[in-house]
Amino acid sequence: MTFIAGLSDIIVTYASRLLLLIVGLIGIGFLIGFHELGHFLFCKLFKIRTPSFSIGFGPRIIEKKIGETNFALSAIPLGGYVEIAGSAEMGQGEQQEAYSTDEYSFATKPYYQKMLVMGGGILFNLIFAYFAFTLVFMLGLPKSEIMYPVNAKPVLETITKDSAAEKAGLQPGDEILAVNGIPLNDSGAKFIELAKPFANQEATLHIRRNELEQDIPVKFDEKIFLGEKLGVLGVSLLIVETPGVGFFTALKNGFQYANKIICDTFKAFRYIFTKRDVSQMAGPVMLISATAKGAGKGLRIFLIFLAIISINLAILNLIPLPILDGGQALFYTIEAIIGRSIPIKIKEYIALSSWILIILLTLYLTYKDILRILSLKIFGS
Repeated sequence: MTFIAGLSDIIVTYASRLLLLIVGLIGIGFLIGFHELGHFLFCKLFKIRTPSFSIGFGPRIIEKKIGETNFALSAIPLGGYVEIAGSAEMGQGEQQEAYSTDEYSFATKPYYQKMLVMGGGILFNLIFAYFAFTLVFMLGLPKSEIMYPVNAKPVLETITKDSAAEKAGLQPGDEILAVNGIPLNDSGAKFIELAKPFANQEATLHIRRNELEQDIPVKFDEKIFLGEKLGVLGVSLLIVETPGVGFFTALKNGFQYANKIICDTFKAFRYIFTKRDVSQMAGPVMLISATAKGAGKGLRIFLIFLAIISINLAILNLIPLPILDGGQALFYTIEAIIGRSIPIKIKEYIALSSWILIILLTLYLTYKDILRILSLKIFGS
């Protein structure tokens, strides 16, 4: 009986992990589909033909023609495209109408319409992120590190050995009320923000300990993050679950937080490109596993994961590679400036080179992901 019970537990455990993996894949597939929907709707707005709309790759699960468009869903939802008549682009369907020049083709439309069609996917990814973060603030922030320090109070939970905090005599449970006289108003995020400029510099913390208030001078440590010097104490703050707020407050907070993630993501991409350092990048395996893990922690955390991925997808598509929206927009901008089309052979060679580069990078990141998973046991943690 013990053996049967143990086997049953193993089956249930792996079945639940498989279910979470499926949910994670569906979530990523949704983001890709929502991105492509942006392209599709702008095409419809400007009366541009769309022969096909496909999500995923591998064996097709569902396929149905509605109007002029053949909609398809494939088994592995990690890619997608909208085939646009009059827009030749490698990997975008059968391309039977890629060189159409009638009034319903992309090629004959004005420049601003082409830019809106190309930017439609990026816009929709950002819209989803704003919506998701607004909804999370309405539901209340979860007690999770994923929203740190927005859901943190300026109360010291742990102190790192030999850190600035320990040297200054700070203790777990101390509540920081102000930094150099600037009140924190019970906001851990405000403390983190105020601490940033104090790398290797002194400041005075006004704290409450055992109901008594006092001033403690402290010299902050220095941390380098994405090439920027930040002031740190060497502490973790108390993470709490916060109650939901009304719609308009949630809308304001959601937009502000989404804008912060957008700015931070831009900084991360800039650092990656300027320093040629991909060590902090995650590949498809880590992306799927982390999303699956988030799905197992409830709706709010799952929404946060999807919103962050959606922002990354939007910014990734701004990169001027021809297999991404930014690259296509660059091609059409050059053509608008020079007044003629770029030879198709040149486009194909550049696109092929880009595909090879992306495939090699994906393989490398997948290899790194597998090593991380083996070391962190991310599926089992």
